[in-house]
Amino acid sequence: MNRKLLKKTLETLDTLESSSEVVVYALDETKVCVESDNRLFWSPVGNPPVLEKNASHDGVNIIGSTSILNNFHTVNDLYSSEHSITSKEVKAHIENLIEINEGKKVVLFMDNAKFHTSYEMQSFFFDNKGKLTVILLPRYSPNMNPQENIWNYLKAKLFRPSSRSSIFELISDIKLLFDELNNDFDKIRSLAYARSFLV
Repeated sequence: MNRKLLKKTLETLDTLESSSEVVVYALDETKVCVESDNRLFWSPVGNPPVLEKNASHDGVNIIGSTSILNNFHTVNDLYSSEHSITSKEVKAHIENLIEINEGKKVVLFMDNAKFHTSYEMQSFFFDNKGKLTVILLPRYSPNMNPQENIWNYLKAKLFRPSSRSSIFELISDIKLLFDELNNDFDKIRSLAYARSFLV
């Protein structure tokens, strides 16, 4: 990053961080299954971890946004894994962000997925330009999106070698983890602070 761009980025972050009129979020989507994924971890040579698989692909799709500069919190919408996330669901999620931050400008970082840039979304962004600013990150750049760290944290905490007994158990575990996370300002800050990603 050249010096002028770095200086401008730092000045912009300083302005946004000190403003009580602006909330900055990172948005992304993920899927979590009843069966655990094989997480990256150490195991002795010749003794690979044994994970229970029940051939179930039941799970949830999650749209999540995390405040990344101040007043750190995360907002999430869960859908059955049979329900694909489309522009409609993303739009409803962003409408919720605008509603819970009434009177403030919402700045939103998200990737260039097709359902983020559809005609429906472009029209929605235009209609809400007084309340919403969207900054699209390059495609396939998860290292630039702080929400990815929230997903990694969630999946690591949900990991266990045996499958959950039901989708309801998974949803309960996810809700519990997000409640704990939203009560731990420092944890969210350590995972998703904007300066760690944008500078």
